[in-house]
Amino acid sequence: MNRVIENKKLSGEILGITSKSYAHRAIFCAAIAKGNSIIEISDLSKDIEASINVIKSLGVEVIKKENKFYINPPKTYKNQVTLDVNESGTTLRFLLPIVATLGIDAKIIRRGSLINRTNSVYFHEFPKHGVDIYEKDDAIFVRGKLKDYNFTLPANISSQFVSGFMIASGFYGEDFKVKITTEMESKPYIDMTIDIMEKFGSCVIEGEREYICRGKFKAIDYVVEKDWSNALFFLASGVKVKGLDKNSKQGDRRAIEIFRALGYENISKEDFQFKRVKAPEKKIIIDSKNMPDAVPILSVLAAASNIETEVVNIKRLKLKESDRVKSTVEMLNNLGVDVKLKENSFTFRGIEKFKGVKIDSHKDHRIAMAASIAATFAEGPITINNSDCVEKSYKNFFKDFKSLGGISYVL
Repeated sequence: MNRVIENKKLSGEILGITSKSYAHRAIFCAAIAKGNSIIEISDLSKDIEASINVIKSLGVEVIKKENKFYINPPKTYKNQVTLDVNESGTTLRFLLPIVATLGIDAKIIRRGSLINRTNSVYFHEFPKHGVDIYEKDDAIFVRGKLKDYNFTLPANISSQFVSGFMIASGFYGEDFKVKITTEMESKPYIDMTIDIMEKFGSCVIEGEREYICRGKFKAIDYVVEKDWSNALFFLASGVKVKGLDKNSKQGDRRAIEIFRALGYENISKEDFQFKRVKAPEKKIIIDSKNMPDAVPILSVLAAASNIETEVVNIKRLKLKESDRVKSTVEMLNNLGVDVKLKENSFTFRGIEKFKGVKIDSHKDHRIAMAASIAATFAEGPITINNSDCVEKSYKNFFKDFKSLGGISYVL
């Protein structure tokens, strides 16, 4: 689906959508907890639906009543299952150690770009703990039950592998020790995992590059907080976004520091709405290490200012839904921004107005949404290829875009 976005400014206010990252974690914790949990999720996306569908396939009863999901784990999980994670990397990486902990023989089907995204950490670690794992075509096969809950793994590929083992610990309540051999990437996502695990009654002892997870999950009632990552797109356009937690552990909340460096300040007392009130700094640095999902929209916002910008620690961006280095740089170049790419960073100087051009989303929801907001800074309309990929994380993105005065139509 290709979509044209007119160059019209947005205005107004919206309620933030459910945090996809917190929803994934809550769904899997509830699926292996003792008792019936109630998880309130206001906004569904394809990725969240993937997590709900796979726990159903494991034998977990899930009943939806309006925005509430009643999650009741079985006494005995299914022994042999086929699980479809669609294109959700988080679903896959949380599911694999849970399946291995439960001792389930599983065929896990992947789709789209997820087929080529690495899961090397599990392929290296599982066999050392009694679990066979291999892949064939679009599927990963797992057989066996994890033994010896002392895991040693790198954390510079994805923090999701660390979170996966940590969450799996909540089934038995036996100590899981996760030792990290590298510098930590995306540490805020680990903090989110600890936060949700503790809400479910587990204790996580954090040491120097080590986590000890202790205690069996107990059912809870939980309202998933709003999402900072998706809110950034509309915040960059000047719209007020309501319901965001000012003290959230979500790493993308730190993106407001970049807004301030660009001269923007929050003009809302209770919520968040940014307006440029002063000149930006002469040069800003965007560190993608702890907020990789924010790079496309922060790059667009910085490129709309006549200043020097450097985006650093970009290597892991190549492992996202697209090669997000390539897709972000390509988007900026098409908009008329001259980008200089280095081994682990890229730099550019902003311009007054973006060009009205065609942009390939590379089926990356973050690129499609960033390009849509770029249109509001452009001299003409922008056409986005495969714009429907936004449904991965934000099903109603274009509906909300229209409600704020945006104009778009499908070709």
